Amino acid sequence: MQNSGFSFVHSAFIGAILLLALAAAFALVLPEKQPPGMYENPPSPVQQSDTQADTALPTDTKEETDPGQPEDFAPITATSAQEKYTMATSEVFEESQQGAKPQVSTVQKPPLYNTPPVSFDTVNETILPALVNILCGSTSNSNITGMTGSGIVIDPRGVILTNAHVAQYLLLQNHPSKPVACVVRVGSPAKIQYTAEILAFPQAWAEQHGKDLFLKTPTGTGEHDWALLYITGRTDGSEKPSAYPFVPFDPRYAIVETGDPVLLASYPADFVGSIVIREALWPVSTITRIQKVYTFTQSAIDVLSLGGTIVAQRGSSGGAVLNQWGKLVGLIVTSSVGDTTDDRDLRAITMAHVSNSMQEQTGSDLNALLELGNFPERAKDLKEKSTPLLLELFPL
Repeated sequence: MQNSGFSFVHSAFIGAILLLALAAAFALVLPEKQPPGMYENPPSPVQQSDTQADTALPTDTKEETDPGQPEDFAPITATSAQEKYTMATSEVFEESQQGAKPQVSTVQKPPLYNTPPVSFDTVNETILPALVNILCGSTSNSNITGMTGSGIVIDPRGVILTNAHVAQYLLLQNHPSKPVACVVRVGSPAKIQYTAEILAFPQAWAEQHGKDLFLKTPTGTGEHDWALLYITGRTDGSEKPSAYPFVPFDPRYAIVETGDPVLLASYPADFVGSIVIREALWPVSTITRIQKVYTFTQSAIDVLSLGGTIVAQRGSSGGAVLNQWGKLVGLIVTSSVGDTTDDRDLRAITMAHVSNSMQEQTGSDLNALLELGNFPERAKDLKEKSTPLLLELFPL
């Protein structure tokens, strides 16, 4: 979308966008029982390496039986392998409702990095400038409701990582007759700053979930639920920064395990009104531990169970999971249904899954894709060649 369209958004239209976003503060739900194709790994430690080589999980994983149907979504109040899950457009993490903290494995591991860990205060100072709020709303010609979600800048050239179920709205910016208007906001509170376009989007996710666009409670496991955006300009037309604050990521499969402490950060919006979303939506960060790990393949860690936290809200989808070295190791993606954040189980896909899925979908893993550069031309190429085909997968 051209800058002129966003200057319109920047004025009176932004109020309508925010009202619509509140109505749809997007969230995705996992089936009530363990989703087909997702396996729980036992909490035994995984061997780590200080090299960049992947380390596979033990092969003694087991498939959950009776996966159930995604149509059955009765609310739940406890977490288990057979809970239902909603896509997390916003989710935050605190201590569990009992106040107990998960135990850390006492098994000694080789060092993950050649440098010592840093305090989570330092990690928090690193992630907040790189955290973004993605806000979308319908135009006068569109029947699509709005959305608010999160994202993380992972490259100083302006590349944002978020979920496909968030980025699908930016894909719809280019619909010929029913466009959606989106902006990227940053800061505390979130302020409109940038426009963005899709840089990479998984066709596999669109084929499976594009049809769910108008569902009140769409479901998903988190598989292939990633997307890359590229910041194309400022909403006020001024010159873009020469570099953006960003966080480094670690796509190794063996980089996380049960009991690891992590910091979560996002822009949750489940319990606030439209005025707060418009004028005072603040990022939230919190510290927790990984409760369980899951895999789509029985041989790697793809999904992290993070328990009930303050980040377990709509609006947190696309938020960050960082380790003690300040590395992005997960992308917030789903949450179980519950009346309070304590009742929910927040989940994230690992950066290893993101990178591996990206290899499957685009032919390049995350590191290789970023090394290719030439983001303006590649975003333009996707918009002109791939977007029309992807839009056919959405019920518009």
